[in-house]
Amino acid sequence: DTPVESDDSETVNADQDPSISTVKSFTDIDGGALTAYTTVGQVINYTISLTNDGNVSVYNPTVADATADAAPLRGLDAPGNDDVVLDVGETWIYTASHTVTQADMDTGFYTNTAEADASADTDGDNIGDTPVESDDSETVNADQDPVIEAVKTVEITNDMLPVGASLGDTMTYTITLENTGNVTLDGVGLVDTFVAANGNPLVLLTGPTFEGPTSTLGSVEGILLVGEIATYIATYIIEQDAVDVGGFSNSIAANGDSPDDTNVEDTSDDGDDMTDGPDPGTDPTDDPTDTIIVTDPNISLIKTTLDLVDSNGDGIAGSIDDFISYVLIVENTGNVTLTNIQVQDVLPGLILVGGPIVQLIPGEIDSTTYTATYQITQADLDLGFVENSATVSSEGPDGDTGDPSDDITDTSDDPNDSTDNDDNGDNDPDDPTVTLVTSIFDLEVAKVVDELEPTVGALVTFMIEVSNIGNVTATDVVISEQIPSGYVFDSYVSTTGIYSEFDGEWIVGQLDPDQVEILEITVEVLGFGDYLNIAFVDRAGGGTDTNLGNNEDAAAVDPICLTIYNEFSPDGDGVNETFVIDCLEQFPNNKLEVYNRWGNVVYTKKGYLNDWEGISNGRAVINQSDKLPVGTYYYVLDLGDGSEPRVGWLYINRGN
Repeated sequence: DTPVESDDSETVNADQDPSISTVKSFTDIDGGALTAYTTVGQVINYTISLTNDGNVSVYNPTVADATADAAPLRGLDAPGNDDVVLDVGETWIYTASHTVTQADMDTGFYTNTAEADASADTDGDNIGDTPVESDDSETVNADQDPVIEAVKTVEITNDMLPVGASLGDTMTYTITLENTGNVTLDGVGLVDTFVAANGNPLVLLTGPTFEGPTSTLGSVEGILLVGEIATYIATYIIEQDAVDVGGFSNSIAANGDSPDDTNVEDTSDDGDDMTDGPDPGTDPTDDPTDTIIVTDPNISLIKTTLDLVDSNGDGIAGSIDDFISYVLIVENTGNVTLTNIQVQDVLPGLILVGGPIVQLIPGEIDSTTYTATYQITQADLDLGFVENSATVSSEGPDGDTGDPSDDITDTSDDPNDSTDNDDNGDNDPDDPTVTLVTSIFDLEVAKVVDELEPTVGALVTFMIEVSNIGNVTATDVVISEQIPSGYVFDSYVSTTGIYSEFDGEWIVGQLDPDQVEILEITVEVLGFGDYLNIAFVDRAGGGTDTNLGNNEDAAAVDPICLTIYNEFSPDGDGVNETFVIDCLEQFPNNKLEVYNRWGNVVYTKKGYLNDWEGISNGRAVINQSDKLPVGTYYYVLDLGDGSEPRVGWLYINRGN
């Protein structure tokens, strides 16, 4: 009942462990874990979890993130829990984001660190007095895609005729290198492969040269930022070897290094996205930049002659056996080089020398390698000209010397012939070369008689000579040799041909140059008629006679006339019936008087025509129309030409 008391105090210390922890995680747009970022400008979202994992309260915690676009934003961990005390076991959630930069892409990863600071209450006064901190780092890799793209285009900046890609044109190439990936490229360079269409290498005139001012983002040569385009320029003047093979091709091999030294490369495309693809409107990349030149292999042969000369010394240039000298001019009229150029000429007798011509470039002319001569024949003179064509053949750049079907050929043209026929259809005239020779067609007729003053009744011979004094063969020669009325045909002999006394034609036939043929006609001289005998060329073939003045000749006799036959017998037997005086028809104004022995006129006649049969027409003792008796009579013949009358006797004999 007596209280007693006792006490005892014992103290035990708390094992305080102030601690906070942070945990960072990246999320994709769907809230899942982000495995990599792919593009510049992509927003990376992430959360930061701050947890009081100690055993004392933590006051006024803060979270810092240096690379966040903005300070991390705390979210409420539970409704109404908006105080500044992070209780034991409590977790606060912060959100933040980061926009991917080019540096992030080039680096290849993005590392983000969140740092948390707070004060722990370790003395129980509900005030934080002991600092605590925590941090956490998280890394996400970049999905790097280094890509370079090369494009090469070309245009004619100096277009020489003809229009379009041709010899001498200046071709300007524009090469663009574009960074179409997502990382910066360095060590950017290019290798230009420039070849003819047959694969043989060609040499650019200039470049490729970097055009710094045209680099779209201003980088120096060798650097390409993402999306940047660098431009290079190269030029080429088209040379003959490129034309010969039909064009040329150019490709660029571009390359560069990514930040992690991954090398990327690309072969240039021609910039045409609408041709070449398997489907309309598509185009596979990496087309070479091709320039196609339409080849036009052509050759022309001109054949002409020098002036004709007198080779044989006969004084006539271009006559038989003289030589024609031909000039053969070969020209490459196409746009490709031609080789193994050969001229052929099949004119019989022509001598062709020279060749072959090794090579002719376009526009080149050769007028000296080939020459030809030809000796004029009789057939040429007969024709009047020599007509001939030559041919030329050559090989194009891709020709096969063993295959004539691919030869480039032409038939010669005569520049002096304006007809300009194009027989082979190559738009190049093919008129044959016509050389006029000096053809002279000239026949000459000469005529003589062997006796100029024959007696009436005598035989005389006319000699007709026909000569070809030209240099052209005469054919179908006919000489007209009509015997006039003062003669009677007797016979003929000739060195050739046939003579007809009925139509007066001497058919000679062919007369070669310098050939002479003779016709001799023997005739009896009459006492009356025409004594002028004319021979002339009636007709002939082979040409037009150049001298008609020598185509005829004449000869005549002067008969010993006025032979008075002073005896006749008008007895009716048909022989010697009249009183005949030769050549009396030449004196039409004559007057004949006949007297008997007593001096009486028994017959008189003006214009006597050898027709008196001894019948009187006188007025004397004998009656008219009486037959005069046999006997001797006297005549007086006045020729009426002013000469002295002829006087003589005649005898009429009437037979038994």
